[in-house]
Amino acid sequence: MKILQLVTKRQYRGAEVFAANLSDELIKLGHEIIFAGLYLNDSEVLRVEKGKNIDLSNDKSLLSSLQLIKNLVKLINSEKPDVIQCNGSDTLKFTVAASFFTRKTHITYRNISTISKWIDSSLKLNFYKTLFKKVDHVTSVGSESIQDLIETLDYPQEQTSVIRRGIPVKSLSPEDLSYLKSELGFFSNEKIVMHIGNFSPEKNHNFLLDIFSDIKKSFSHIKLVCVGEGETYQDIKEKIKKRNLEDTIKLLGFRKDISELLTQAHCLVLASKIEGVPGVILEAASQKVPSVATNVGGVSEVIIDNETGFIIDDFNKNEFKMRVISLLSDEKLKNRMGENAFRLVERDFNPLKNAQKFETLYIQLVNKNN
Repeated sequence: MKILQLVTKRQYRGAEVFAANLSDELIKLGHEIIFAGLYLNDSEVLRVEKGKNIDLSNDKSLLSSLQLIKNLVKLINSEKPDVIQCNGSDTLKFTVAASFFTRKTHITYRNISTISKWIDSSLKLNFYKTLFKKVDHVTSVGSESIQDLIETLDYPQEQTSVIRRGIPVKSLSPEDLSYLKSELGFFSNEKIVMHIGNFSPEKNHNFLLDIFSDIKKSFSHIKLVCVGEGETYQDIKEKIKKRNLEDTIKLLGFRKDISELLTQAHCLVLASKIEGVPGVILEAASQKVPSVATNVGGVSEVIIDNETGFIIDDFNKNEFKMRVISLLSDEKLKNRMGENAFRLVERDFNPLKNAQKFETLYIQLVNKNN
């Protein structure tokens, strides 16, 4: 089969990296992949090595949007994919627009979030309901997020399925496991807590600033390292300086060496206000790193509370702080939870099994039309 994987940008972010990893696995299964970004990414471009990699537009202006639709129509008509998988809401909007000018092609949408949290008006609700009438099947990373979509958009349950993320387990050499402390000027006895994610209001970095401001008072050897970029990055950076936390909280910006960084962390933290099923928790688990996270979205689908990490209800700052301290103070607890998390990823989030489930779905859609 020929599959068009559409992403917003060919960038190193969650949905895009998942689509690229899935594409790699589908190629191994004998399928042809077109990996297309709606918008050009100027730096650190994500590629599928044995796929066809393209971008459809330079920017998000109205004129460029019209050209993007034209380019997408041309791509679909020339490549004739059997299935188009949309990874992100922008990709769905443009695919539906293009579908009025192309041959009939099966459209699937991969849902990674709680869609009701993003729909704040009846106009937007009706718009999304109209869009999804053109979608043949919706896959979701978790049970809670797919149920939310079904109820919010009145989408047929029989046209949905839960297909978990596939998390590649990266084997690392000893030299990959120790450079971060040296890079940041940390002493060998200091312990690293890590946050990985876009800097946005939803990721709730302010919560973490409060937590680690408190931790610093009694446990100055515990450090928070934040990886990522985004709209609130500069604001958080300034608040760290104002609160005299520069020796406790370090911002790394964008990084590609995520697996290598995670191996040097004692635990991962996530304080999000909104989540789908956070893949970063699984990435940490693949390196035997347990997590402490707020109980939102599908967090409970990737953390077994008290087994692979800790889930914090109601944004309880004191409990969050104590759980982080307990993991960093008890090496046996940290190692046990890390091993449990690793086994969970191996069992339930295997990349090949994940790709085979998508392959089965695509075949069913194609055969249904025939």
